[in-house]
Amino acid sequence: MYCEKCYHIVEEARCPFCKNRRLREPEGKDPCFLTEQDYVSTGILEDVLQQNGIPFLKKALMGAGMAIKVGPMLERNRFYVPFEQLESAEALVEELFSVSEEDGELPEEDGGQPEEEE
Repeated sequence: MYCEKCYHIVEEARCPFCKNRRLREPEGKDPCFLTEQDYVSTGILEDVLQQNGIPFLKKALMGAGMAIKVGPMLERNRFYVPFEQLESAEALVEELFSVSEEDGELPEEDGGQPEEEE
């Protein structure tokens, strides 16, 4: 179901994000929440979505005045894409920002056993 208030696709009869009960079936052009990203990741995601021809809406959470005051590095942005392209956009986000356990582990010498001091 689609929440017109916060643009989330939800499984429940009530939106868990904004508690809205007026949900409906999503339509192709409905803007749907994709992800929220920090300043650096925002630039990366914008570029990838454009390269893949996926239209998007980006909404800054702090607003221009606050971002100027605290600096752009603390800014966070929410991305919305049309429902008809949500699945492919989600796959791109997953590919870009997921870190597998294998990638996240640091290599250890000696088979992962800590070295003992003598």
